[in-house]
Amino acid sequence: MFRMLPSPKGRGSGGLGAAATIALSVMVAAAVKVRSDDRVPGLTGIDRSDDVIAARQLLMDGVESEMMEIELGLEGSAPRFDDLKARADRISTLLTAFPHLFPPQTKPGVAADGSPVNTTATLAIWQDFDAFYGIAKEAAMTAYDASQAGAADGFRAQVKKLRVACDGCHAQYMHVEGPSPP
Repeated sequence: MFRMLPSPKGRGSGGLGAAATIALSVMVAAAVKVRSDDRVPGLTGIDRSDDVIAARQLLMDGVESEMMEIELGLEGSAPRFDDLKARADRISTLLTAFPHLFPPQTKPGVAADGSPVNTTATLAIWQDFDAFYGIAKEAAMTAYDASQAGAADGFRAQVKKLRVACDGCHAQYMHVEGPSPP
């Protein structure tokens, strides 16, 4: 279970965007454990698995957009650390929600209706969900630590650590197909 992170002064829901709002709404519904043959209104993993997969992809797009802005911002001669720290805080929030968007109905394979489940997630997530959950939790804490850094060097160190965590998680838990030959 994730611990609740303190909210920095002045932080509102602004900036999370529609992707995060959708993903967080889906997270609430998907977090309940149910048998796959039950049909319970509101448990979107059962009857709307494609929407859950889309929500987690949107959430991850939001994380990557924030991360890109942080990394580009650090390349400039005068980084705006308050803005970059706010972005790290948003990443922490999104990564805290992220592992809750992986109900068993969304793992790779064939859906109940016989169609393929369209996901880039690998089966490794469900084979050892606790490990995946732990990696997401640790990355969320790293982003949070970056958001709380008191000095530029500390912020940069946490951002580097966060990028390593992101790349390591993608390498282990995300299937990416190479480009098609010409």
